[in-house]
Amino acid sequence: MNLTAVLYLEPLTRSISFRPYLAHIDHEPFLAILAKNALRCGADRFVVLSHYEDERPLLQEALNGTCAELRPTPHFSELQAATEIILEAGEGNVAFFRASTALAPGDLLRRVAEHHKAHGNSFTLVDGLPGTCTLRLYTAPVLASLLRGGQQMNFLNPESAMRRLLLLNRELKRRIPISGIPFNFCASYGIVPEQLPLRIPLIHAGDWELCNKAASETRESWANSANLLCRLKELQIVVRAERCRLEPVIRARNAKDRKRVLYLSLASAFSGAEQALCSMVRFVDRTRFELFAVTAHEGVFAAKLREAGAQTFCPEWDIMNATIDSCAYFEKLFRRIAPDVIHLNGKANLAILAPAMSAGIPIVQHIRNGDMDGFEDGLILAQKIIAITEFLKRETLRFPVEAGRIEVIPDEVDAELYNPDLFSKSECRAEFELEAEAPVVLMVARVVSNKRYDVMLHAAAMIRENVPGFRLVLKGDVYGESGEHLRVQTLIRELGLRSSIQWFDFVPDIRRLMAAADVLVLCSDREGLGSCVVEAMSMALPVVVTNSGGTHEIVDSGIRGGFIVTGGDFEALAARVTELLRDKELCRRLGQSGREYVRTHLDARVSSQSVMKIYTSLCDDTSTPIFAERIR
Repeated sequence: MNLTAVLYLEPLTRSISFRPYLAHIDHEPFLAILAKNALRCGADRFVVLSHYEDERPLLQEALNGTCAELRPTPHFSELQAATEIILEAGEGNVAFFRASTALAPGDLLRRVAEHHKAHGNSFTLVDGLPGTCTLRLYTAPVLASLLRGGQQMNFLNPESAMRRLLLLNRELKRRIPISGIPFNFCASYGIVPEQLPLRIPLIHAGDWELCNKAASETRESWANSANLLCRLKELQIVVRAERCRLEPVIRARNAKDRKRVLYLSLASAFSGAEQALCSMVRFVDRTRFELFAVTAHEGVFAAKLREAGAQTFCPEWDIMNATIDSCAYFEKLFRRIAPDVIHLNGKANLAILAPAMSAGIPIVQHIRNGDMDGFEDGLILAQKIIAITEFLKRETLRFPVEAGRIEVIPDEVDAELYNPDLFSKSECRAEFELEAEAPVVLMVARVVSNKRYDVMLHAAAMIRENVPGFRLVLKGDVYGESGEHLRVQTLIRELGLRSSIQWFDFVPDIRRLMAAADVLVLCSDREGLGSCVVEAMSMALPVVVTNSGGTHEIVDSGIRGGFIVTGGDFEALAARVTELLRDKELCRRLGQSGREYVRTHLDARVSSQSVMKIYTSLCDDTSTPIFAERIR
């Protein structure tokens, strides 16, 4: 049987430290386990697809001695990333693994392949295994049809896969045989479904710790059985129960103690909202306030919170979901810290809000995002709401919230830290391999639809025609499967912009990239404010923003900071950027006026004073029972 096995390593933001694809199971790299099992079970090749060049030595080390192939891919879609392999397979078969397939019996591929061949399947999915743990086997012609039809492979079950493939066959007017009798995992291994875990996420460090414990306890018996999975289910029961067990209150608080502020910013990837929080925290008065913070995982954000002076906790498991063990985690955390104020730097769910409400802890809800979905409960419960623009204040008032609870405090930046005088433009350009004299435009934005990469790219095509040597630098992080990234890459190719663009996923010090640029563009729809705009203005970098959302509130078009254009109007955007690139004196004047405005109105030293007044008012409000008093 002509069979190629593939493992696509999903992209992870490099602002989070833990790399699950470098993890070990029972002291052996899980990549090596997968490769050895696949090749032992009849696969002709085992190919690992990865995104990051600088991680290749570590991945190669993990695969040493396995004969596995390591290939780079620029695609953020599993199917697109495997295009060359599918074409190389011809009329053969391709099996797609996942990270947690390493926990499945070592002979699973052999059994699935035998089933696939015996039933003449064009695709075979595994029934019974947790979705994240399974493997999928396709004939290469079926995969080629999916590629031609622009499809993905995230089938939920065999029935939905069959329906989609049959529909695609009709749309493409092809006659590829479609059959997919699923492989029954439980029947094959003689177990009942209840013995298996419902799900096995292997994303965070804590997930792998539990799997390692299960693997070490079943070392002699899990290679070709489901014993490891069954033991993992038993351990999950114990761990979930332990997480939900509450602890006694550790100590009472003294009225003379500094007031305690607990920042909850659970999304651990480092972006604008996280940078703005760190800038503000740095200037909160430590003689008056003791600062604590929680984010889910270790990484750049956690490190910067600690650097800013907050005692930071990272549980290393997914506390963002409103589960009972997340609720118990926060209940225990509130008992241990006894915060006087909880400051939410993002969305919060009932796992946070319910124990906070029960304990009577005052809440500050910070609104930095134009997408208000998921904020309603936090807005309703919060005693004070900080909106970073008037636009977001108006959006907040669409909820059942009194205007008196909302204060507008723009996103902040440390103007002494974001100072153009600290950097050499020529050195920064050399660092990012940008030509010394090239006109450089920078866009800093996550790869999501509302950031309007399409508008920037259409504008870039026009700018290139009028500005010789033009370069567009895109700084956009991608986390997980991304259809938007595929759409952006397709548009870059259609517009013939490849030679004019450099793309960076994560830059440790964004100031250096800003120092290398001539203009910053943020053309989002409904942007709350855009921390990158405040940072760019502080760096005396002129900006071009849209009138959609709140970003335009800090720019006086043509007078201070840069220009404002109509949202979605790429021709107007191109015209203003071209004007700036052609006029160095205009760039200098608008950049300097923007920096002066930031130093006066948007410096973190200014905003932190406003935020501390909110903390003090909540702590002095005797009508709000403080947790420390309730637990004495």
